[in-house]
Amino acid sequence: MPAFSIVVDASIAIRAMVDEHDEALDWFARIEAGAVQAFWPQLAFVEIANGLATLVRARRIDAEAAVAGLAYALAAPIEAESLGVLAQPALALALARSVSAYDACYIVLAEAGKATLVTADRKLAAATEAAVLIGE
Repeated sequence: MPAFSIVVDASIAIRAMVDEHDEALDWFARIEAGAVQAFWPQLAFVEIANGLATLVRARRIDAEAAVAGLAYALAAPIEAESLGVLAQPALALALARSVSAYDACYIVLAEAGKATLVTADRKLAAATEAAVLIGE
């Protein structure tokens, strides 16, 4: 049984897949080993796809790497929460904390589940006390 739960945002997946960032890779290793229970909103898949497409256009990765990266995210043992469940509380949180509704989905999921939000996004991390910000 995992010791604790985390919410992973798209920035961590991109950092792990593309940048091979040590902290991001460590979080994914913990998830894959079952040491932590991980969640993300279904939105994460589209955010990851968009981030990978942006990196292809910038010629940082090729299309094949983008396809492989998205397949990795889709297969990761991370529970995806329905956006229909998150939309209303995300709107309220977005208005209260001046974050995007997209980012609010991650915060709502973390706070409602008493989980730690793991992110590489400073603004997102600053919007909740339940965040771990990985370094650059």
